Amino acid sequence: PVSPVKKQLMPLNKTTTDLMRNPQGPPLDYSFLEIRVIEELREVMPRSGYRKQPPEMMEAEGGEQIPNPLRDEWVKPPRDDLQTNALKLGNNMLQSLPPVFNIILREVVDKPRTLSWIDLSFNELEEVPTVLANYQQLNVVYLHSNRIKKVSQAACLADLPKLRSLTLHGNPCEQTKNYRLMMIGMFKSIKSLDFTSVTTIDREKAETFYSRYQRIKAQKKEKD
Repeated sequence: PVSPVKKQLMPLNKTTTDLMRNPQGPPLDYSFLEIRVIEELREVMPRSGYRKQPPEMMEAEGGEQIPNPLRDEWVKPPRDDLQTNALKLGNNMLQSLPPVFNIILREVVDKPRTLSWIDLSFNELEEVPTVLANYQQLNVVYLHSNRIKKVSQAACLADLPKLRSLTLHGNPCEQTKNYRLMMIGMFKSIKSLDFTSVTTIDREKAETFYSRYQRIKAQKKEKD
């Protein structure tokens, strides 16, 4: 039987032919590396997985070009067409994920737009990273155990068409009244919230609640 973790990593609606055409590599694992800013991915090798080949030269602090030490550490993937679609950044010290993430991801992954799984749990994020909305293939996003305060910030990810599993528990926003109803109402297609399945009853209750919430919010806005 396939473990729950492996199920989360497997692409949704993929046929055997698709997988043979685009073989999936293991996640690129940058967890537990004390990373404070996303630019540090240029300076460290992942704990496991196959990153894109580092450039031969790099810029030193003084501005001069020097040999890139990561070049010698780089491990060539077993086959050239192996795709990396999952990124582990959990258990670090990231306080934000700025737009430069787009550039960094292109430097470590051959096809960044195929990113379908990202783990940002156990960091110091204070906001839901809006930059993730650029990655339309995302179906799993882990943001639990950070410092995110407002449920409304998650709305930036609500239009991701393939998002099926999302976590936000362990953040201050989890203490918001009707948190689960709010989240399920906001995310129409997710199947799992905080590692708990979204049932049909959950969906019905959330739709009723969220529809009423939006009406009240609109009425208050008109009065203002």
